[in-house]
Amino acid sequence: MAKKKPDGAIALLMEDHEYVKKAFRAFEKMDPEDQPGLVKNVCQALKAHTKIEEEIFYPAVRKAIKDEDLMNEAEVEHDSAKSLIRQLERMKPSDPKFAATFTVLGEYVNHHVKEEEEEMFPKVKRARVNLKALGARLMGRKIRLAAR
Repeated sequence: MAKKKPDGAIALLMEDHEYVKKAFRAFEKMDPEDQPGLVKNVCQALKAHTKIEEEIFYPAVRKAIKDEDLMNEAEVEHDSAKSLIRQLERMKPSDPKFAATFTVLGEYVNHHVKEEEEEMFPKVKRARVNLKALGARLMGRKIRLAAR
């Protein structure tokens, strides 16, 4: 059976969340020589994900749910993740802190994902945001980012 494409903004974002959660779990079991490729792919995926959230999803959601603390915390968490991603991109895989930095990134991202899925997304659903239209905008932007 063909997998149904995500319908709407939350489904699209949750698909990204699933990918990175699985990748962080896989990293722990991988041979060290295979880790750099995974790290590179996860960093690229996270950069695209944070960009579409910050440019499109968060502004729409901020207006709809009126929870400044939740939205501000999400943006600060993105800044922390982006800082770790920049560090990883400048590190050599042989750096003794390479795996530790990626592990900490995973911990940050997993915490952030949990908050989005358990706190933000339910509020967004209740706020009656047009998730289908928002999802189409997110997907369009994601495709443009991938083309770069």
